[in-house]
Amino acid sequence: MGEIKSAWEIAKEKANKLGTLSPEEQKRQNEERCQLIGKALAEKYLSQQDVSQLETELSKHTGQDRKLVNQAVFQRLIEEINLRYRQKLETVSRAILILTKAGASIEIMDRIKELFQEYQEAEDREKQEIERAGREMLHRLRISGTAISQINIHATGEWHKMLNELARPFEQRLSDLKQEFLHSLTAQPD
Repeated sequence: MGEIKSAWEIAKEKANKLGTLSPEEQKRQNEERCQLIGKALAEKYLSQQDVSQLETELSKHTGQDRKLVNQAVFQRLIEEINLRYRQKLETVSRAILILTKAGASIEIMDRIKELFQEYQEAEDREKQEIERAGREMLHRLRISGTAISQINIHATGEWHKMLNELARPFEQRLSDLKQEFLHSLTAQPD
């Protein structure tokens, strides 16, 4: 009568038949693992905003793993930069500048901040123009006085459409700067 094997023994035999992973496959799996770790660390930083904890977690990795984890952290942090959320820019820049301590990072971050300032100024000009046009329209309709203290342009579809149109060229410039930033960070020696 044949020998009855446990599920463990059967699985072990099948695994042995598969053999070990090739060096390329091992490298790919390690890169994926480091990507996941880096993204998780970046997400944790974005929610807790504790740079020292991020530095501590990154210091647990060495060699090529550290470089890969750092790249993943930087990539995720840079993805978070968005024209409509200036506070995120401050959070991201604080972490990147502390982690890199590199002059190139400061220079590119300054350019990104300048772009944010340009965008904010353009948005403010458009907002004032729409408010002025709204007041003129109300004046033509003979609606005035204390009934109209301030126009809520954020509630209009025209505002959202104009804001999207206004943001488009700035977003393209921001995308280019983010790519340049990511390239400069990943090209740095450890």
